Amino acid sequence: MTQKNRNPKRPLNQLLTLGAVAIISVITWFNNERKSEPTPTNTPTTNTQKSSNGITIPDHLGHYDTRMAQDKYGKNVVATDYYMLSLSWSPSFCEAQKKRNQGKIPAHLQFQCEQAAQLGWVIHGLWPQSASARGVEDHPRFCQGDLPELPASLIKQYMTEVPGASLLQGEWEKHGACAFDRAEAYFAKQKALFKSLNLPGSELSQRELFQWMKKFNPSLKNVHLKARGNELYICYDKQWNAIDCP
Repeated sequence: MTQKNRNPKRPLNQLLTLGAVAIISVITWFNNERKSEPTPTNTPTTNTQKSSNGITIPDHLGHYDTRMAQDKYGKNVVATDYYMLSLSWSPSFCEAQKKRNQGKIPAHLQFQCEQAAQLGWVIHGLWPQSASARGVEDHPRFCQGDLPELPASLIKQYMTEVPGASLLQGEWEKHGACAFDRAEAYFAKQKALFKSLNLPGSELSQRELFQWMKKFNPSLKNVHLKARGNELYICYDKQWNAIDCP
């Protein structure tokens, strides 16, 4: 019986066919994987910038002007006899706001309260005061009436110490303008006073807070401080020496 000759090209053709199928399979898999990836969307994002101490400051501040007509006390032009620097402990302040608003933070406080732990102590305001005042309404207030909205570039410079555009604008119109000609000078002064203080890094009882402040701030050793809730008050004469708060 005569044996048939094998075709030597047949195994090679089979090998080439299998290789081509494998390559096509890989290409098909790769294309399918690319299709399954989520398509990028043009969802708008809020651009932010980091301050030197890591606090995130938004690029867009929204509307932050203050209207005197909406203020409870309005205008009161009287002489300034001394100043009160009001400081606030952010974590406690923000917890109180959550309780007051059913767990939600009002929009104008979100910058502060989303970063409360990082901010710690902040400036509420620097308030010109009248020695003869019997109530809030008797102190200098809105002395120059309604003022224009300040430039956002100026507001952003001070948001790590005074955590809110509307707070900065409001404090300038209500209080700063009663003793300073320019908002820049007012903001710079309260920041300088704030930076000159040693402040505790945690919440303390009122008694402990006063003791701590007097121990680590020699200029406050013999003066009477005041506090209420999450706020600390330090008073200064018109030469910026610490004095007893009335």
